[in-house]
Amino acid sequence: MTPDKMTLPLSPHDFWLGAGIIAFILLSLLVFLVLNQMAKPERPQLWDDLPANWRLPIVPLGMLWLALFGLTVWAAFAGVLQTISPKDATSQPSLGFGTLLVALLGAPFLIWTTVLKHQTVRYQKEGHMTDRINKAVEQLGAEKTVKVRAKDTKGKDITIEETQPNIEVRIGAILSLERIAQDSTTHDKGRDHVRVMEILCAYVRENSNARKPVDFPEPEWEPLKDNPTREERIAHGRACEERFAMYAKAFNWAKSLAGPRADVLQAMQVIGRRTSAQRRVEAAWPDTPNEATIWPFDLPCPNLPDAPVDNALSPAVLDAYRQMFAKWKGSLDIYNGYRLDLKGTNLQGVDLGSKRPDASDAVFSGALMNAARLEGSNLWGARMEGATLGQARMEGAKLRGARLEGADLSSARLEGAILAQARMQGVSLGSARLEGAHLHQAYMVGANLSGALIERTELGAARLEGAHFRQARLVRGSLWGARMEGAYLYQTRVDPLVAFFETEMKWVALREVDLSLMVIEQERLNAMFGDGSVTLPNSISRPAHWATWALPSIGDVNFDDEAAKWRADPATYTPPPPP
Repeated sequence: MTPDKMTLPLSPHDFWLGAGIIAFILLSLLVFLVLNQMAKPERPQLWDDLPANWRLPIVPLGMLWLALFGLTVWAAFAGVLQTISPKDATSQPSLGFGTLLVALLGAPFLIWTTVLKHQTVRYQKEGHMTDRINKAVEQLGAEKTVKVRAKDTKGKDITIEETQPNIEVRIGAILSLERIAQDSTTHDKGRDHVRVMEILCAYVRENSNARKPVDFPEPEWEPLKDNPTREERIAHGRACEERFAMYAKAFNWAKSLAGPRADVLQAMQVIGRRTSAQRRVEAAWPDTPNEATIWPFDLPCPNLPDAPVDNALSPAVLDAYRQMFAKWKGSLDIYNGYRLDLKGTNLQGVDLGSKRPDASDAVFSGALMNAARLEGSNLWGARMEGATLGQARMEGAKLRGARLEGADLSSARLEGAILAQARMQGVSLGSARLEGAHLHQAYMVGANLSGALIERTELGAARLEGAHFRQARLVRGSLWGARMEGAYLYQTRVDPLVAFFETEMKWVALREVDLSLMVIEQERLNAMFGDGSVTLPNSISRPAHWATWALPSIGDVNFDDEAAKWRADPATYTPPPPP
């Protein structure tokens, strides 16, 4: 090659072919950006709507398609260049390359048209869902005009017209909303499920209070005062037997309470039978759920051995359980997803008991039900783990077998309620009224009963390991066969008529408790921990491992630490000397 004559490394044919391909790609990219700017979709849906198991094979298939598309583009431009500038006179252009070229030029527009159609269908679907919700909400307010008989000012019978809720139409609207929530969960990642639940909860709050709640006609029960005389104790006992013997008056009264209106009951039933997929939507709210999303109330609460054992549970077993329960309860405490809001509802006489073996039709776990009126309600077997029921009125309610683990029933009124075999691990019953309640075989491990009024309460065979009875009043109740290993009685009022027969009380901590009138065996007392603040019967000797002085609550030497030391090694423990 001479210096005055240079040649390109590519032939003219190849040069124009490459330049044409680059120009085509740049033109296609420009068209895509222009169309994308014109459409301005709210958010990408095509990829998001694909199931997760579809996305993995789509990636290699997409790469293969791009490779084939590139070869096609190359072939097309080779055909164009061959037509414009054939390499030799014998070369003839292919008749199909023109059709191929037209297809390639129209490909970006075809793809974008498909995307636009997909978005249009999505918008139409969303608009249809909105129309369904709006129509159902309108029907929730349906009313009808009926003729009723009345009397005029002169006492004559007349017929007047009045407006009443159209219950049939409202029930249909509630069932429509249930279908919307289910469809949204199945096909749209639950975008409208929580909105439907908010609508139904608001409907229950407003319409349940259309009727005035009926108050228990008996006066407030007055507990036995401190240091009563013999006559006062006898009179109180008679009044106690009259009010709480067998089934309490509150239970018999509550059976006469009418249930809520049919539409309110239907709304509560729809709320209670939310599926596990719907509950996962609530857990992720306001985000969308994924495979890792868990509704914490569906996590099983840890249990101690269900079957009673011959020997008392060891402190190590109790401590291990406390740690497991604290971890489980912590997952409920930090939950910030959606919760059912049923505060202040009037649900007297409502039947929300579980009809399915797995209680999947009565799920109210984590619900906010503060100050709800639930007298005479049927919640047998219902799931209410972690529910908030502070100051709720539940006299005569039926909660047999209910799941109340970690629930808050502080200051709740449960006079005459049936809670037999209820699952109540770690339940908070601080200042609750449990007079005449039936808690036979209730599972109340680690329950907080501080300040609770437990008078004429049936706690036979209950599981009360590690329960706290700080300032509680145990009067005339039965703890026959109950298990109270590791329970804590601090300033607890224990009536001498409380039945502790065959009650397992090893590792119990006693502090500022008066046992002077109790009939208690020396051997049983030796298995407990106490200090000089406990008043004992004259016939009982203070155990050797008890401090002779009142241990303080805080400091280098305190009651809780000393109790833990004794439980860890009773054989070598020595109580601290007085300061």
